[in-house]
Amino acid sequence: MQLLTTLRSASCALLAATILAAPILAAAQAFPTKPVRVVVPLEPGGAVDIAARNLQPRMQEFLGQPILIENRGGAAGQIGTQAVARAAPDGYTILFTIGGAHVLSMFAYKNLPYHPVKDFTPITSIADTVLAISARASFPAGSVREMIEYARRNPGKVSYGHTGVGGVTHLGMEQIRALSGIDIINVPFKGGGPLTTNLVGGQIDMGVLPLAPVMPHVKAGKVKVLAILGKRRFRGMPDVPAATEQVPGFENLEGTGTWVFGPAGMQPAVVTRLQEAVARAVHSPEIAAKLEAGGQIPNGETPAAMAAEIQSVVEVGARLMKLAGVKPE
Repeated sequence: MQLLTTLRSASCALLAATILAAPILAAAQAFPTKPVRVVVPLEPGGAVDIAARNLQPRMQEFLGQPILIENRGGAAGQIGTQAVARAAPDGYTILFTIGGAHVLSMFAYKNLPYHPVKDFTPITSIADTVLAISARASFPAGSVREMIEYARRNPGKVSYGHTGVGGVTHLGMEQIRALSGIDIINVPFKGGGPLTTNLVGGQIDMGVLPLAPVMPHVKAGKVKVLAILGKRRFRGMPDVPAATEQVPGFENLEGTGTWVFGPAGMQPAVVTRLQEAVARAVHSPEIAAKLEAGGQIPNGETPAAMAAEIQSVVEVGARLMKLAGVKPE
């Protein structure tokens, strides 16, 4: 009798939970029923904005609703990012942003108006940007290994440029510096354009930035690529080794490309629907070709895989920030 009563109670509890969950499940399955707003927390014309506009038609086709792209730049991306953190977690407002920069901002700024991890739901990664360690054509070294040997013979005379203190490119080179014990000069630039110009002109020895903007100069013989800043080679340049092949102990820092987030607390079914929309878009032949031509590797990973990458960025980033002596502003 007691067992029967227990079973009845459990059945009633399960039925009640099912009834309460039914409206939420139905809403998730019907998603979306209105336009989805994609916030790009950067100015128009950049890599993230271009990615959003490339994906827009295919996502609209899959979801059956308009995708509205809103550029909300300012305050190093904080204005647009905060707008998404404060939005309703219903899937109708999502964020396209540079993954590593978003997560690493927790170490770079003292008073962020949001927490880069706790206040967001990971959805997927659009693509991984191929980063390269490039050098002026006349630089004596032809690889990172040769660069290390040259720098040892010429302490304090080798320079490299990057596009942001505490960013993936800066931390990658500072890790190489620490692991090899070389004395090199780091020069921050305000953008990839000025850095590329100085690299091509020979005013700086090396530049660490996405492969795409330097490729025309590589073909023209004005720049050479010493390594891919990552854990694997890029199939578009199979003869160029990865940094992990040349520097023992090098840890790859994830988050080089465009990641997609929503506000914290989103329904898993809605997250999956958005992830599938992005994945189908990035792996469509025309968009995949555009991404690869721009030095990006199409992704579209699951939310769980992205969450694991975020955790890796937090752990590795914390160590590298300390190693590079970066202090929050």
